[in-house]
Amino acid sequence: MGRVPFRKRFIRNLCRCVLLFCAPVYLWPYFSSETGAEYGVGFFRKARLLWTMYRNRFRIVTAAGLLDQVVMVTAILQVPKDLKGVVVECGSYQGGSTSNLSLVCALVGRELHVFDSFAGLPEPPEADKLHKVPSLREIRTFAKGDWCGTIEIVTENIRRYGNLSVCRFHQGYFDQTLPQFHEPVVFGFCDVDLRSSLEPCVENLWPLLQDRRMLFTHEANHMEIAGLFFEPNWWQQRGLEQVPPGLVGGGSGIGLYISDKGFFRSTLGFAVKNLQVADLEA
Repeated sequence: MGRVPFRKRFIRNLCRCVLLFCAPVYLWPYFSSETGAEYGVGFFRKARLLWTMYRNRFRIVTAAGLLDQVVMVTAILQVPKDLKGVVVECGSYQGGSTSNLSLVCALVGRELHVFDSFAGLPEPPEADKLHKVPSLREIRTFAKGDWCGTIEIVTENIRRYGNLSVCRFHQGYFDQTLPQFHEPVVFGFCDVDLRSSLEPCVENLWPLLQDRRMLFTHEANHMEIAGLFFEPNWWQQRGLEQVPPGLVGGGSGIGLYISDKGFFRSTLGFAVKNLQVADLEA
């Protein structure tokens, strides 16, 4: 195997230095005294959780980066305690993000409902076999069975590195399992790769999502995924909203990691349900 060219090594190490320098900015919302205060989760419990999340990145094969998970854990800790609802993850792969989400769910006393076929992706329709990712100048390809993590692998990883007692599993494709789910939701995370898989997730979870709560997607930099959150016809046909909510980070993801193109990027984005002007002025 040949050595990585000097320029690539230099850029990679420079990016790591920039991320380290920016760490206080990234972690400030997480360590804010208000985050988790209603649940009695203070600085040291958050520090211990962060250390465990970091270690789990090396224990479990996962597609979601540590900063992605910190952003989502922060959002869960900021949900008002008296707001009824559960946490939902669609697409668990081998249980990396699931394990860390289960740890924060245990801290805040909420159930984590995990939806997955546990057999990998379904057969992609023709329009889903190739996804454009302009921020990386890449084309992503998908095939049936990709990103497979069996339920045995997922539950064992959660048992060892997360909190299995808060998890509830729903095995099957999303269009079969999600219509049977009716719990109020305070946080959702979809890591499903295909637009044809995301559509039943949004169609069924959005009506259950509490106002001003977030629905995250892990493919925000895929144009086929981001576009869903801006298409009035799709939302109106399903009776979800008069106006689509948009997607924060649509096209390039929210700015968590510096790219070699000179801007910050990620794969993570989110939509907020029924966000009002008064919420932004508060």
